[in-house]
Amino acid sequence: MMKKLVFVVVALIGLISCSTDLSGIEEKLTGLEKEGANLEKKYDDAKKESERLDKESDALEAEVRKRQEENEKIRQHLLELEDSLNTVEPKLLSMEFVAADNPLQLIENVKCTIIGDSAVECRILNITSSKVLIPRFTFQGSVVTINGEEVESGVSEIDFSQPVVLSIITPKTIKDYTVYVGAYTGLPTVWLETTTHKDIEQSGQYFNGRLKLAATPGTSENGYVTQANAKMMIVGPVYWYRSRVHEDLQLGKNAYSILFNENVSLFDAPEGKAWEFYTNTGDKTMLHKQTAFYLSSISALEYTPRFYHVNLLMNGRYYGTYLMGEDLEASEGRVNVGSDGFVLGIGASTYGPSFTTDHLERAVSVIAPSSSQSDASVDYVSNFIATAENALFSSDFTDESNGWQKYMDIDSFVDWYLINEISKNENGAFRSDCMMNLTRGGKLKMGPLWDFEKAFSVDASPNGFVIKNVNWYSRLFEDPAFVAKVKERYDYFYSHKNDIITEVSNMAQYLKYAIQEDNNKWYTFSSDLIAGDQVWALYQTSVYAMEDWLNTRMDWLKGEFDAMA
Repeated sequence: MMKKLVFVVVALIGLISCSTDLSGIEEKLTGLEKEGANLEKKYDDAKKESERLDKESDALEAEVRKRQEENEKIRQHLLELEDSLNTVEPKLLSMEFVAADNPLQLIENVKCTIIGDSAVECRILNITSSKVLIPRFTFQGSVVTINGEEVESGVSEIDFSQPVVLSIITPKTIKDYTVYVGAYTGLPTVWLETTTHKDIEQSGQYFNGRLKLAATPGTSENGYVTQANAKMMIVGPVYWYRSRVHEDLQLGKNAYSILFNENVSLFDAPEGKAWEFYTNTGDKTMLHKQTAFYLSSISALEYTPRFYHVNLLMNGRYYGTYLMGEDLEASEGRVNVGSDGFVLGIGASTYGPSFTTDHLERAVSVIAPSSSQSDASVDYVSNFIATAENALFSSDFTDESNGWQKYMDIDSFVDWYLINEISKNENGAFRSDCMMNLTRGGKLKMGPLWDFEKAFSVDASPNGFVIKNVNWYSRLFEDPAFVAKVKERYDYFYSHKNDIITEVSNMAQYLKYAIQEDNNKWYTFSSDLIAGDQVWALYQTSVYAMEDWLNTRMDWLKGEFDAMA
């Protein structure tokens, strides 16, 4: 019995103990269930994140494929572009200077002219002390360089004070352009355009074309201009040169003759058809001819050819400062010899009928009327001059009624002589283009003045006679009446000596800017390009030398003429 009781007690105690252990297990199970739920939630979250990442990965892969496709297209395009650049011809399409890019140098935009495939001309229409400019340009090619340095349109600053080489570069070739930038000169501008737009490259043959004149300085070609159709040709030999920046032979500074299709008035001068362009190549001052014409304008000579300094452009290319003026024509506004009179030239370089005399050093050419006139006209004038010459060299040549003055006008012979002697004009010694004129029924007159290429030479002594020694004038100086007239008229010119020298100074000042631009083109004052102020200083030195020479020359002549009986 006791054993049963003990067993019951032990069993009861075991049950109580198991109950306590099961409670702890339940708590643990509950904790495990919660932890499992959390893990399941984390798993779901991780699964969702994985799905999101998978989607992003797919999107990124799609974007990568898209970018790869685009890059491939770009690569193909670049290859195609490279191929096209390898085959395209390098070419400058346009060039200009915009005032907004260059506010200190320009007052208006400047569009440049591309001439053929080798040159660019740009003309600034205002005074500027600097040609450091920002250009704008369009082109066909890969890269643009100026003087070997890569440049960017609308950004790069370039010094255009001298010609520069603009190069258009492609992978296979390079195209060079010589760029000239000229500035305002204060002179009228003339544009000559041949019908074919090709340069005149041979002498003595007319080419059809058109002339445009902007008589007001600073006017563009598109501004107010006089325009007229004309024929044009080079007078004398054709000159060529090689630019410092372009190795090809180029057309130099040549003299031109212009014949309009109809009468035209330029610079408010009387109407006429024939005009000339002189280069003044041998005259650094560019004032010899104009100084002689100033003397003519204050003389007793009836007609002084009207000449004007101009900028000349041929087919868009700048050729420098020229002297443009009236050619010799028998007309009311020029050499007024009536409808049947004559313009004659001793040693004239023009074509036409000619004849010689016993005492003249050169043949006499009939310049007007034209060679189409009858032989009778030539016979008339040749017989008249022979008669006048016979009277000059006759024993009673000093007789005013029957001697040389019966046929030769003393006033024109004296003033023409004095102007040529003052200038010590070597060509005036009846060597080249010494002009005379004759009206039927009138006397033979000297003039107009014409050729002064070998006058006012500072390299020649200011002393000594030149014109006085030719046959006709040597004989005339044997007549006291002629000598008296020479002395009287020279005193008149001598009284205007200061006016003459002042006129030289004023004309030089007028050419200040033109001289600098002309030198940039032709290197007149230095074999190397020099700054504008240096050009002006060298030019003034030449002008001062001319003024000093002229002053000394006139003083010497004064002493010589005063000493004549």
